[in-house]
Amino acid sequence: MDISQALATFFDESRDLLADMEAILLYAESAALEGDEMNALFRCAHTIKGSAGMFGLEPVVRFTHEVETVLDRVRHGDIAFSPELTGLLLESRDHMANLVAAVT
Repeated sequence: MDISQALATFFDESRDLLADMEAILLYAESAALEGDEMNALFRCAHTIKGSAGMFGLEPVVRFTHEVETVLDRVRHGDIAFSPELTGLLLESRDHMANLVAAVT
């Protein structure tokens, strides 16, 4: 099996998911996120983390797991979604993009 082709698919999918995360977070700057949008945001991080884990990309997995945990707590109402959190999540998304780019 050619792992390079699977890894290329991971990179493409990650870029798409990171773009989706950014779009959702930018939308959140002007409107409250609904359940479907919060779930979509969580799924972006969850998918990146899981796929990175399949390739042993531990820095991506470790950091993205922390982002995923925060998003899960927001989904369950343990943490309020605020402008400050939106900014932090945008910075986190950028860091995730840098981590993925570092292994390309």
